[in-house]
This record gives sequence, structure tokens and C-alpha cells, in this order.
Amino acid sequence: MTHSASDDLRRRRLDARAALQRAGVTAFKPESSAKWVDVSRDWRGRLTVRIEHDTIRGVTPAMLRWWFENLGRSTTWDGDGFTGPEVSFYHLWHHRDHIAVTPLAEGATGFAEGSRTRIQEQFNDHHERVDVEVLTDRLDDEEFTFSVSTGGMRVVRIVHLYGPEGDGSRFYAETRVGSDVPVIGWIINWLVLPRRYSKRTAEHWIRHNIEETGRSEQVIPPLYAQYGGRTADGASRRQGAQFTRSG
Repeated sequence: MTHSASDDLRRRRLDARAALQRAGVTAFKPESSAKWVDVSRDWRGRLTVRIEHDTIRGVTPAMLRWWFENLGRSTTWDGDGFTGPEVSFYHLWHHRDHIAVTPLAEGATGFAEGSRTRIQEQFNDHHERVDVEVLTDRLDDEEFTFSVSTGGMRVVRIVHLYGPEGDGSRFYAETRVGSDVPVIGWIINWLVLPRRYSKRTAEHWIRHNIEETGRSEQVIPPLYAQYGGRTADGASRRQGAQFTRSG
């Protein structure tokens, strides 16, 4: 990352943090807020990380789908109104760890079923970095799943399941790391993947995932209220709303 790009990322993160601070929601949910977590490795060497999150209050499954479909967008939400500097949805979701979500399909504004998206982020206090292209396998009002492949072999699959619960939505996240290909895949699982995604990495990812998911109930409702209503041609019903594709 060049010096100018680093300065731009720092500014964007600080603008997002300023909006969250004005809204009074800079603190992340702690790891203890999750209902349960689990990390396991099977005999084939595949690693599975599972998190049953705290209820995402004030957010419906339809709002979650909308969020994922628009995660590449930017807004002028400043924590109070919509007159601030442009900030990305992705930075509002996690202002410290996220770098960018870039839809690779023409016209996409976030993740789209059957389309590719580039994800860039850091976690573990910036010691670990993710920069991958993913394929969205499913995205609807119940599930958001994407996968990462290399050399024609699927090596990562991340599943999000959600549904109505009380005053919001239940939310379950599962990350499966490893190949299902017999013999060769198993060798890769045991000898190669642990260097890229170990159980320690999984523990750091759990913290990151709990923090961003917990943030959902603080940023999705105001953004959905401003931008979620659509006319038949896809235009916003709210005139003058600043809603653009990030980047």
C-alpha cells in the first residue's frame, strides 16, 4: 500500500469513527456477547469455526440481505444526519479492521449471487491481512454464503444463516477452511493451510466477526431507513439522499 493510499485509508477510517462517535456507538460488543463459539479440526485437516451471535436487534432478515447487497456503497451519514463526508458502509461496519469491499460484477453495489467480490481487511490488531476474491454462492433472506477457490479447488466457505428472533434477527456464522478433494486436498489441509489459517488465526477472526456483527444493529437501521425504500426502477424514494458506489 502506497503512502498516499495509506493516508486515504486512515482518513476514511477516522471519518467513519467520527460518525460512530457522534452516534454514541464506538464501542464494539465483547466476545462474551456471542451465545456460543466453537473451533474444530476434523481428521481430513479441515478447520471449522462456528459462532452463534447475539440477537441483532432492530434488524430484520430482509435488512441483512439489503446490507450485504449494498456493502460496496458509501454514504454521507454522520451519526446524526446525512450531511457529513462520504464514508463507506464497510468502514462503518468495522472502522478499524476493514479496508474495502469491491464488487467485480458490472453494476453490482455489493455482494450478488453468482458474482465475484474482492474483500480486503485486517484483524488481530492489523497483524493479519485478508485480500481475496470470493464467489457468492447464495444470498437471500435466510442465507449469505461465499467461497474462495485456488487452482480450481475450493479452500474456504463462509456461511451466514439468519432469521427472525424477538425484536431482531438471529445470526449464525460458520467458516470452513480446507479442501474436500481426497488425498491431495487432505495433504494441503494438514501441511499448507495451517500456515495461512491456524486455530490461533481462527480465534482472532472470532473476535473480529463478533465486533462487526454486533455493529450491525447500530448502523444498518439508520442507513436502511434512508436508503432501503426502492421504487420499481430501483431509484430511492428519498430525494436528495447521498448514496453512491464506494471507490
